Amino acid sequence: MTSKKPEFQHVKGKPELVRDTKSGAILNTKATPPGSAAKRRQEKDLKIETMQKDMDVLKSELSELKNLIKQSLLNK
Repeated sequence: MTSKKPEFQHVKGKPELVRDTKSGAILNTKATPPGSAAKRRQEKDLKIETMQKDMDVLKSELSELKNLIKQSLLNK
């Protein structure tokens, strides 16, 4: 009588993860809607893009302020 290994073993301390006993791969069994990772990535990318645009505006304004200060010092 041969005892058969279960196809999946639970990962200790991580109830949403199981290990495939054949390949050794760790699998996530948590039910997430399809595309949720892509949506989070898009939101993150959009936030980064917005922050970069804000930084560019701040750099431009700082440069303009520096030029105004230089001009005012030269005109004294």
